[in-house]
Amino acid sequence: MQNTSSSLARFPALCLFMLGCCLSGCATQGMVEPLRPQPPSSVPPLMLEQVDGITATGYAVIDVQKGQTHAQRRLMAIRASKLDAYRNLTEQVYGLYVESASQMGDLALRNESVRARVQGLVYGSRLVSITPLGGETYETKLALEQTVIDELVSTYRNPVKRERRTDTVTKAVAKDASQKAGQREFVFNKNWFKKDAS
Repeated sequence: MQNTSSSLARFPALCLFMLGCCLSGCATQGMVEPLRPQPPSSVPPLMLEQVDGITATGYAVIDVQKGQTHAQRRLMAIRASKLDAYRNLTEQVYGLYVESASQMGDLALRNESVRARVQGLVYGSRLVSITPLGGETYETKLALEQTVIDELVSTYRNPVKRERRTDTVTKAVAKDASQKAGQREFVFNKNWFKKDAS
């Protein structure tokens, strides 16, 4: 009888424990905080900035640069990657001029050439990052704000006309002529450079 009475005494305690576990699970369900995405530690903080405009990337290999030491070649690769990024930025703002020619003969393509060039003025760009990639290459990222892009495009579409002012040139000559009127002019004589025949 003692076994049945002790098991009956344990039953309500077990029921209360189970009920407490179920209620505690329901209570904590509503109190869970939303997870905030953490930026990866390998990405620099500048790369996480949102850019209102465009970005461009340029690359350059260290070993092909001219320089006597490895440090000089590295500096030249940084400069070359920056220029490549500027070229890509200019290409995005102004577009790319592509020229292509193909030659056909006997219903077959004999020769094909494609040339591309980009030309334009870029100012106001922001350097986002310069990153070495694998010890052999440098990567440079530049950003250009949308307000600067709009200004560049409007200047490109409506260029500023510059007029020549000929009146200022003639007035300047007239002023100089009156000042030089009282001065003695230098006369060049060819006989000064001839050797005496005697």
